[in-house]
Order: sequence, then structure tokens, then C-alpha cells
Amino acid sequence: MSFSSFEFLFYFFPSFLFLFYLVGKRYRIRFVVVGSFLFYLWGTPTGALILLFTSALDYFLGKVISATSNQFKKIVLFFSIFENIALLFYFKYMDFFVGEFNTLLDHFQIANIPFKSIAFPIGISFIIFHKISYLVDIYHQKANAAKTFLDFLLYIVMFPKLIQGPIICYYDFSHQIENIEPKDDDRFNGFFRFCVGLAKKTLIADPLGIVADKVFGLGFDSMTMSYSWLGALCYTLQIYFDFSGYSDMAIGIGKMMGVKINENFNRPYIAQNFTDFWRRWHITLSNWFKNYLYIPLGGNRKSSFRTYVNLWIVFLTSGLWHGANWTFIIWGAYHGLFLVADKLFWLKVSDRLGKILTIPLTFLFVLIGWVIFRSDSIGSAGQYLFRMFDISSINNIITDVLRVELIGNRQMFILYIALIISFFPESGFETIQKKIDCYKAWSFGIWIKAIVTLSLIWLSLISLANNSFSPFIYLRF
Repeated sequence: MSFSSFEFLFYFFPSFLFLFYLVGKRYRIRFVVVGSFLFYLWGTPTGALILLFTSALDYFLGKVISATSNQFKKIVLFFSIFENIALLFYFKYMDFFVGEFNTLLDHFQIANIPFKSIAFPIGISFIIFHKISYLVDIYHQKANAAKTFLDFLLYIVMFPKLIQGPIICYYDFSHQIENIEPKDDDRFNGFFRFCVGLAKKTLIADPLGIVADKVFGLGFDSMTMSYSWLGALCYTLQIYFDFSGYSDMAIGIGKMMGVKINENFNRPYIAQNFTDFWRRWHITLSNWFKNYLYIPLGGNRKSSFRTYVNLWIVFLTSGLWHGANWTFIIWGAYHGLFLVADKLFWLKVSDRLGKILTIPLTFLFVLIGWVIFRSDSIGSAGQYLFRMFDISSINNIITDVLRVELIGNRQMFILYIALIISFFPESGFETIQKKIDCYKAWSFGIWIKAIVTLSLIWLSLISLANNSFSPFIYLRF
């Protein structure tokens, strides 16, 4: 069930909130767990059973880790992480690796390995990362093990962040378990944040996604230089507004429930280098990799060469985490390359060049990376990038722009709005929130926010009614 579906907006969400506020504090955890399982069961019934069974196992292993000596709990921790990684590998990557191995066998004319494709449970990557966070944080005594299985399930299955994040580390969440109680302001502010996210998805990301799909669906012969840049730009903006919109909705729902969910985006396209970009893009994933992979590998505490190797491992893993395709792996290596370049020399150079040069330059290379990320194969990514930089057709670019048929006037207007929101420093959500709240002294703030909220949800529902359903991009990860 998607946050932007009619089933969620008109049935599940209002019913859940009504009953959530109705039940007493004593039964709230049970209600959230049951409601979250129903939410997950709607989209993947088999996945819900797997989630319940493996969660019971991880809860037991967590209890063992918290109650045993150092030497034995290391073994239990290793087994628990191995069990989760094996689960992720089987459901998400087995089909890919068997397929690649069979391709190699075909080359040597050897019989293929028979294997049936597996439909992996929705959001399995996010679920596994939450479980690893729980087990590792208990091992390092950053937090106590959950008192009951229900408390543990609350952390794992709470539906706002269940299938697409943001990722909440257990030590950040553990102190909230016993005090799920929304404040009066949180309910309205959370709903406002939810409506902002819904508007990002339906009013900006989806229309731009239509254009991006048309361009990426063109054959190589039909692709022109102007078309290729248009498609790359639209997808770059689509994936940002789609994913940040989901994060806004998750944060808003959490706030309405009295649960703090960490921020996941901070204007990533105004980054001055790739290091800055990853401090702003999918922040919770970056922090997870830093805390649970980069630092355990040694981080930057050893030699410079080891630091660069650690960065490459992290971003190759990050690329593979996004999906079982060589394009994701290449995308991860691409970002790892620029992060190593940052540490070698670019951070010092970018400080001297200033924002007016470094922001457009970083955005250009990020955009190129999104082309690799979006493409179905390495070959199609190479063809697309060739068209983007095909200097031989540059003489026709003005003609192509004037006769472009893949984007309408409304979508062009949305493209301009998306660019303004992405690059103007005074257009971020936090700034808008502060500007509205500053009118509270005159009692205008609540009315302004109410008008904006009603306008956003009304326009979003109209857009949903007039267009076919479009799932969130990160649902497949």
C-alpha cells in the first residue's frame, strides 16, 4: 500500500489515526504493531509472514546478545548479522547472481542452473538495516534490548518508515518506545508536513516522471541531444521530489503519532561537492553506512590508502543495496570515485572556487550519475550518455528544443518550479515553516498553515484523480 494511493489516503490512514487517538496509551503499542502488519500485509502477504518469523528470531538473538559474555555474544552477533544478510541476498540478489552465472555457463556451452525467479518482500533492504542496527546497538551497549517482543516489533514494523525509510537507528528510537504520545501542535504540524510530501510526489515528481519515462523509452536513433538532457534533468528532479516527498510524509505521520523520525534530505542539489551531497541526500542511509560499515572497517583512522578502500567498499555496497543490477554497482563506484577525489584534492579546490562554480559542477556530475542509475543496462547508459555529449549534433540543439514534443506547457512550468525549489536557498521546507510560524504573534500562522495544507491536499487529490497511479521510486529497493 503506497502513501499516495486512494486506499491509504481514504481508508487506512484516517481509520488508523482515528483509532490511534481513541485507544488508551496502554494499548497504543499493540495497536501500532497490528496496524503496521495490516499495512504490510496489504502489499506482500508472504513477506509479512517472513517478517514476523525472522523478527521473532532476531528478538531472541538480541536477548542472547544482551545477556551473555563478550566472547559468546560476538559469535551470536556474527550469526545474527549473517542470517539477515543471507535473507537479503536470497530474496533480492539470488536471481541476479544466478542469472549472471548462467550467462557465463552459456558462454562455455554448459547447462544452466535451474532457478525460479523470486519476488522479494517489499522494503526488505530497509527492514534488514533496521534489524542490524538493533543487534549491533545492543552488542555495543548503546541501548538496552527491547523489554518485550511487542516493543521490538514496534521498532521494526512501524509503518511510516517500514518499506522506504527513513532509517532510524535503534539507539535513537529506543527511548521513544515507552512514551508514544503526540502533542497538540504535533498533530497539525505533522499533517502539514504530510501534505507537503504528498504535493511533492503528486504535483512535481509524477509529472516530471512522465517526461523522464518518455525520454528514456526512446530508441537510440530517436534520441537527440536536447531530448537526452531533458530526460536526465527531469529524472534528477523526479527522484529527489519523489523520495524526499515520501520522507516528508513518513516524518509527518510519525509526528502525528508522537514519534520522531529523522530528517532524510537537506537540499542536496545545492551541494558543493560529493561529500557535501551525501551529507544532504538520503541522510539516514549515509549515517547507517558510516556507523555500521565505514567505521567498523576502520574509517579514516588508518592509512590514507585504507581510507580510500573503505570508501569504495561503502559505496559499492550502497550501489548494490539499491538493486540487483550492474548499473547500481557502477553508480556506487562512480560516487565512490568522486568521494575519493574529494579527499585527495577536490575539497580544497572547491573551497577556493566558490559556490557559483562548485554547485553547478557538482549538480552536473550528480545528474550524470542518475542517468547510470536510471538506465536498464550499462549499454543503454553508455548510449544515453553518448547522446548527451554528442557534439556532432550540437548544431541542431536549438531546433530540437523548439520542436520538443515530449513535454507540455504544464510540465515545463513544473520543471521551472522544481528547479527553483531545488536551488533557491530560501525555498526549503524548514524556511517556509519558520516564515509561517513567525505570524503566530498575530494569530495568522495557524490560518496560513491551514490554508496551505488544504490547498496542497486538494491539488494533490485532483492530480491523483486525473492521472494513473505511480508508485514511489524507492519502493523497489
